[in-house]
Amino acid sequence: MGTEQRQPQSAASRSGFSIVGATDVLSPDAPIQFASLGPLELELGGHLEQVTLAYRTWGTLNAERTNAIIVAHALTGDSRAGGPNGWWEPLIGPGLALDTDRAFVICSNILGGCQWSTGPSSADPLTGRPYAMRFPLITIGDMVHAQRKLVEHLGIRQVIAVGGSIGGFQALDWATRHADIVRATSVVAASEHLDSQGIAMNEIGRRAIMADPDWRGGNYLAEGVVPKEGLAIARMVGMVTYHSKDSMWGRFARTPATRPTLYPSFGSTFDVEGYLHYHGIALVNRFDANSYLYLTRAMDQYSLGRDGGEGHWLGQVRGPMQFVGISSDWLFPRGPIVALTERAALAGIPVSYGDIVSPDGHDAFLKEWDQMTAVLKPFIDANLPEVEA
Repeated sequence: MGTEQRQPQSAASRSGFSIVGATDVLSPDAPIQFASLGPLELELGGHLEQVTLAYRTWGTLNAERTNAIIVAHALTGDSRAGGPNGWWEPLIGPGLALDTDRAFVICSNILGGCQWSTGPSSADPLTGRPYAMRFPLITIGDMVHAQRKLVEHLGIRQVIAVGGSIGGFQALDWATRHADIVRATSVVAASEHLDSQGIAMNEIGRRAIMADPDWRGGNYLAEGVVPKEGLAIARMVGMVTYHSKDSMWGRFARTPATRPTLYPSFGSTFDVEGYLHYHGIALVNRFDANSYLYLTRAMDQYSLGRDGGEGHWLGQVRGPMQFVGISSDWLFPRGPIVALTERAALAGIPVSYGDIVSPDGHDAFLKEWDQMTAVLKPFIDANLPEVEA
């Protein structure tokens, strides 16, 4: 580990601490870094006096500062995209799809999250207590606006934006609202908006959290409790949306439970129940319930056809785009992604479509490494600046 690594702590507890140097970026396990980015005006009218983003980087920024790739994580992800145990570890590194021999890869924890970037669990500078539900409503646009401030803080002049799921929404926002510095964009497992079924699943999760007696109107941290049951149920619902029928059946079928469930049994139990229970509890141990509320609502509200209409926003795009669909994904079905690709082409954008054929549903972009590499690497390679001899 390099000397610039710090023990993670609440983002709001840091006042102005930031690291721009790249002395540690080639570390196999890139250290977490923090950038204090000042105030942020929010899309829905709110204001944050001080925003901090936690981030990691891999590779080296070129002299022109034009070879950056910003990777946007999914709903409960974090900045550990590459390196050991990174959620995209097989895709980030020397010679890989996001080739750190050529690119400087950045992944930040998103605004509103709970992994040391400013969010509901951060300390409100006015009170010294966690914001909780006093945290203002945020949008995908606000998340990307904060990332833009990070990119400028690092002196970067051009980026390629890549992301999957809610990260795909962020990539779309980069392409349409920050086109002045975007070289190219890859939108993975996301379309122009979340459909009503996806919104419904998110609402079930939110209601489970808010119905938990320990939610306490969002003030659970100040009162020393956590809405564990509600957040666990929200995660169970989410896990179902990330699978397909084939992946669920192939993995679990109707196999009786082979390990104890984490809740009192009601009659005989099945393996799939234990799977959901364990994933629910695992999220409780690493994620903030209020962040889950804020991020899922931001996901619901995103629409490429916002004020001005889709045609207007596609007309802002300046660089090539790639859309990637998954054959068995029902959270973001392949059909709407293909249709958006076609509309982008009609708008005059140099665009391509990549297909991931997998039974693994929405989560295939976190599992199908060979196919993801085959789709992403040619596109990323073609849009990175040439390495000087």
